[in-house]
Amino acid sequence: MSNVLLFTPKHQIDFQKNYDDFIAFAKNDLSLFDDIQFKTPEGIIQNGWECDKWSWKTEKGKKLTIVFGASQSHSKYTPFQPPFSDFAKAYVRYQQSLNKKDSTTWASSLVFLYQALEEHAVHNDKSSVDIMNINNNVIDRVEQKIRSSDLGAGGKRNIGLSFEKVLKFIKEKRFKLDLQDWSNPFPRQSDASIKLDEKSRKEMEDKCPSDYQMLQVADAFHKAKTPRQKYFSSLCVMLMCQPSRHTELNGLTVNSLQQSDKGRWYLMWHPAKGGDPVRKWVPALLEDVVKQAFERLVEISAPARSAAKFAYDNPDLFMLGSDSESSQDKPLTYNQFAKVMGFKTGKSERGTDITWTTYGSNVKWLNRLISDLNNVNDWKKDLCQGHIVLPNNEIVNRYTGKPTGIVIRFPSYRDLRSVIDEQYKTLDFPNYGDMKVWDCITLVRDHEFHKEFAVKPFSWVHLGHGSLSDAIGSDRGIESIFDELGITDEDGTPLKLNSHQFRHWLNTKLKLAGEADWLIAKWSGRADIKQNKAYDGRTEKQKSRLTQRIGHVTIGSGVMTVAQANQLLELYTAEAPPPPMVLHDLGLPISLKALGIDRNGVAQFTGLGFCVHNYAESPCVKNGDCEVCNEHVCLKGMPHSLDELKTLEALYEEQLRHAKAAAEDQVFGADRWVTALGFRLSKIKTLIFLLEDPKKADGAHVRIPDELSPSPVKRSLNINEQSAIQGFDLMALALSDMREA
Repeated sequence: MSNVLLFTPKHQIDFQKNYDDFIAFAKNDLSLFDDIQFKTPEGIIQNGWECDKWSWKTEKGKKLTIVFGASQSHSKYTPFQPPFSDFAKAYVRYQQSLNKKDSTTWASSLVFLYQALEEHAVHNDKSSVDIMNINNNVIDRVEQKIRSSDLGAGGKRNIGLSFEKVLKFIKEKRFKLDLQDWSNPFPRQSDASIKLDEKSRKEMEDKCPSDYQMLQVADAFHKAKTPRQKYFSSLCVMLMCQPSRHTELNGLTVNSLQQSDKGRWYLMWHPAKGGDPVRKWVPALLEDVVKQAFERLVEISAPARSAAKFAYDNPDLFMLGSDSESSQDKPLTYNQFAKVMGFKTGKSERGTDITWTTYGSNVKWLNRLISDLNNVNDWKKDLCQGHIVLPNNEIVNRYTGKPTGIVIRFPSYRDLRSVIDEQYKTLDFPNYGDMKVWDCITLVRDHEFHKEFAVKPFSWVHLGHGSLSDAIGSDRGIESIFDELGITDEDGTPLKLNSHQFRHWLNTKLKLAGEADWLIAKWSGRADIKQNKAYDGRTEKQKSRLTQRIGHVTIGSGVMTVAQANQLLELYTAEAPPPPMVLHDLGLPISLKALGIDRNGVAQFTGLGFCVHNYAESPCVKNGDCEVCNEHVCLKGMPHSLDELKTLEALYEEQLRHAKAAAEDQVFGADRWVTALGFRLSKIKTLIFLLEDPKKADGAHVRIPDELSPSPVKRSLNINEQSAIQGFDLMALALSDMREA
């Protein structure tokens, strides 16, 4: 029986070969993370593939780390055992080589898969944790582990998506084909904005701060005295004047605040969720406040911006400030080092001198730097050997105080420069997106506002979410700027906000004002208009009101109750009905007869005006081209109509210029575009002229004259329409207006 051979099916051999080839390819042919070096708590140096932790930085400088082990944190973990560790590293290296990712959630399921395979190995007397042992029972066990974890709904969903991709990868690469089809069973977290239960309603309403809280933020900006108070209250002003995310603040530069040709002020923002760079107009009432906040940020960020510029201009020098005459290569005494790094000097709490050894073991980068300079693993253990290092670098006997003759090389200014590059330079330094880092006005120095640690003059760091959160009231117990200024909430409790509430407040105010969703999305820098609903903080009472917008024809902008609307309508009767403008401002339907059309029915609102076409006779022959249609009625004084028409005017003028240039270059068909665009532009100019006519009262009906709307029916009947507009050269009119502009 000792000669019995077990038959292995060919498909299993092929699967194993596919897997082995993949591991070899990822390990030997791909080079990503080869430069990674990691020192374990046991002092073992790991390089490249052997490392249990791989780190990289995103384009914006954020450091991400993947730990190949079951971990509580990046420093406390139990490493994966081979051969599973080889699969995990190969999968990460392969995926990251294909597409550099700015998160680690796509690999978050690996630890759950490892734990399930580990249990499977124990129950089936297998000697190793191997991905090739995965089966349907292991898949079910992974799902159970995710479901029973203490993660929230969002976390479980992300891990489920990650696991779904891992299983798909295993099938696509033909490591295993006998696995069940598994799709992520963990749904997206329910949207509180569309739920009607009391808890969800309160959750949505709490996201939007009250007007009292926002006024307290403005009060903090007015009262600010210290640099910390001025800096963070100025950031709040930037968030209050325009809907933006805290990460977008880092994109503000010394050139962001600009003034248009017409005198309006605006800020250039770079949206964080896919929108194009957008010019956001500053509300007129906030222009002076925004300019003051902008100047404060420019002033406070100046030292950090100078440090970043110095680091770029002097790649081998350490910025010394007033001590610029010192040698860059001379070894530093501890006191010199402490002065520039912001470390303590003098005596410790035990009464002993503070020297290199005081921080040499606790500060990892310092311990590593001194050890590397002396070519040892641990300079304190290998060189000091229990002796004492004095602040002047002399090594003396612990008991006799006599010199030992031991020479330890301590860092110079030039050596410290390597630390600066490691800690503060991002991968795309000196760029931050499309900008230079030294132009960013939210840049500050390390420990700029810390109450205990000294500021590091050579450093520069971007605004982080944690520091902003602490400044405006986090739950970490750190004193906020509101606490420092004695500002409380309406009920006397500490005022606490988060950076996202400013967006909720602005978006809610816009919804209450009746602004169009597309305009809200554009101002907020959103690529998807559907995202607006997550920022709608109106109460159910506010949403259920009959009227939502009052135009400037009646009592100004705002929100009306039904009682207020009825009060305005008391002046009118059936014989003397309210004019169309009042009906529009009250959000009520407008009859065709109110617009001068002798026909029953209600006019359709187009955004610019009202369509009075008779759909009983024919469908719209203009295909919704409302702005140049003679069956489209505009009302003088209606909010936004004139602004939208002027925007269209500018667009058509630009297109007409291109068409005219092409026609001069004899481009085929360009002359027809000149005629068509000139005709359209003349119609829009006519509407603008009529809407701006001071002789016309607000609410007056304005429409394209029939003479400017040739009829296809008349043309088909050979009726000559030229006599109606004899001697009226539309293209010449449009071109002459452009020349005058």
